[in-house]
Amino acid sequence: MGKYNIGEWAKAKTDFERVFHVNIAPFYDGLTTVLFQKICINILIFDDYLHKLYGFYEDKGLSMKEMIFKKYGNEGIELMDKLLP
Repeated sequence: MGKYNIGEWAKAKTDFERVFHVNIAPFYDGLTTVLFQKICINILIFDDYLHKLYGFYEDKGLSMKEMIFKKYGNEGIELMDKLLP
């Protein structure tokens, strides 16, 4: 699973943009990053973003994780695991 250490911002940014085709900056969570000593995103803001793209997937019986897998594959799931506290 792994993680992005605080000094790996450029790598996390590059990987996020490659997988999700959007800049990581709006989702970055500075407080959580400091607390956990790894680069973290705010999952609630990312969930809102996904809803804007794909609608309320929960109404279709899908979790956020299932939607990420459906649209971005294993790479998307693995990246999210690295970026969550």
